[in-house]
Amino acid sequence: MQIGRKAKPESPEEMALVHHALENPIRRKMIILMNQGILTVTEIAKAVGESMLDYQLHRLELAGLIEVHGGQIVLTEAGVAYGGLVLLEKEMGGADKI
Repeated sequence: MQIGRKAKPESPEEMALVHHALENPIRRKMIILMNQGILTVTEIAKAVGESMLDYQLHRLELAGLIEVHGGQIVLTEAGVAYGGLVLLEKEMGGADKI
């Protein structure tokens, strides 16, 4: 797995994009799956469904959490970090909608 460059949000606007991306239970599930090694658009579609998949991926990409290249998803450093936090939240019972 190759990690993209963007390490963390650098402005309040970028932080708002991350918050918006991760407030959605489908996107939280997607970022967990990506952190566990599911890194193709096809695999994500099988795991979460194809409904609005392009939109969901776009929101994660706008937030700087992923990059999509030819059907492959590359997590950024921020994607790995936030994905770990979302997984921890789920394990602690806080992300009950995942």
